[in-house]
Amino acid sequence: MTETPPSFAVTTPFGRGAVFATGFFSLSQIPMMTLIVPLWALDIGASAFWIGMAIAMRAILAMFFSIQTGAIMDRLGTRRVTIAFGLVSSVLVLLYPLAPNIGGLLALQVIVGFLHLTSWIGAQALVGRMTKGDPAMMGRFTFLATLGNFLGPFLAGLAWQHFGPWGAFSMVSVWSLAFVLTICAVPRSVDAGAATHVTLHDLIPRWAHYASGFGLLKVPMVAYVIVVSAVLAGTYAMRHTFFAVYLESIEFTGGEIGFIIGSIALAGSVAGLAVGRLSRWIAPHWLVLAGTALATATFCLAPLFTGVWSLLAVACATGMCSGTAFPMILSILTRGAGTDQQGLSVGLRATMNRTASLAVPVSMGAIVAASSLAAGFFVMGAIIVSIVGIMALVLTRILKNQAGMQAENKAASAKQEKTT
Repeated sequence: MTETPPSFAVTTPFGRGAVFATGFFSLSQIPMMTLIVPLWALDIGASAFWIGMAIAMRAILAMFFSIQTGAIMDRLGTRRVTIAFGLVSSVLVLLYPLAPNIGGLLALQVIVGFLHLTSWIGAQALVGRMTKGDPAMMGRFTFLATLGNFLGPFLAGLAWQHFGPWGAFSMVSVWSLAFVLTICAVPRSVDAGAATHVTLHDLIPRWAHYASGFGLLKVPMVAYVIVVSAVLAGTYAMRHTFFAVYLESIEFTGGEIGFIIGSIALAGSVAGLAVGRLSRWIAPHWLVLAGTALATATFCLAPLFTGVWSLLAVACATGMCSGTAFPMILSILTRGAGTDQQGLSVGLRATMNRTASLAVPVSMGAIVAASSLAAGFFVMGAIIVSIVGIMALVLTRILKNQAGMQAENKAASAKQEKTT
């Protein structure tokens, strides 16, 4: 007797809408924090290096425990685990104004940064199971996710401008609670097949989880998209960390900073709606690469401008390019991993992304401290674009090998038909 695999189907319109809506409130918590944390760091007298360190600290736990978190979600239920982490993060974020020193800021960033990332991991795992990587459906999900990235930082910037640190961090707390309520609206059927009882043994990191996660890298296209995703995450980290600092240095208000940074996401959300059609003309793996290269190149032009409209144009350009690459990354990874390993594959991607998110702000902070803010933009941009160029050569090799294997399989099939 065969065992029937669990069904992750979400059949009701309300349930499907709730799954998509998780994208709106999950990813946006990260840019909200990366907008107000540098401003808070400046308020308590942090240098450019320590600002970079503060943003980088968000990635420390994620580097080591994202795969484990994804495996826990696959085993215990994504919905249940994400609700628990979301509730904790909504409380801890209110502690920032109570720790007006570098040590307290770094400690909170380590914990809260990881909790916010787990919210995003959970949202990706849920939508991956529901859509099975369909490009058009992923485009709709990323549309809502990047739309939240526009509204969230904009509201956080306004809260900072009018109510100071307490207002801004309270806004993030309310946003986290809204995410928890959205997850609660997701049907329990998405956790079908999950363990009903939780033990301490389930939470302890196991090497088998990491071996399974990194084992996905044996698939060449999955390995390719994981690396490019990390490169794009480096660009995200660069613009989330030092774009606000640059705008602050040319005397933009908190509301203006929030609006311009949020416009990156708004432009990306529009691009996300178009990728379904665009992927019919250009292969997703090439869209990922082109979008990543152009997103980085356009963003690095920011220090050349000081006007509101010119910087808004830079923000929209980099947003549209990254918004094209982002849903294709999710689509390729979802199809490569399968619905039963969504938490694991998203955890692997998060591990590599957080590694880049740790390295880029620290490196850029050191460059800025040694030279200037503009030099940091130009040098890091050149490094990232160079890596993208290398990945273009890698992709060409992967596609060539795939074509060769397909030709061999076709020839073998034809030979077998002749013999029979």
